[in-house]
Amino acid sequence: TARELEVLRLLSDGRSTVEIAALLGISPMTVQSHVKNVLAKLGVHSKVEAVRLAWRFGAIAMPASA
Repeated sequence: TARELEVLRLLSDGRSTVEIAALLGISPMTVQSHVKNVLAKLGVHSKVEAVRLAWRFGAIAMPASA
């Protein structure tokens, strides 16, 4: 979903669950739910794997410092 992609982008910026929740106006548990859904959809087991896969397929941009 668009929200899951937004959470993934924020994760790629190094944001924590609590920071993402505050930025998006949702609870940390909702952020965790979005992360869980992303991991399942991508077939990966960690946030790092999810971000790497999203970068590889162009779903999110690499940070300027990378």
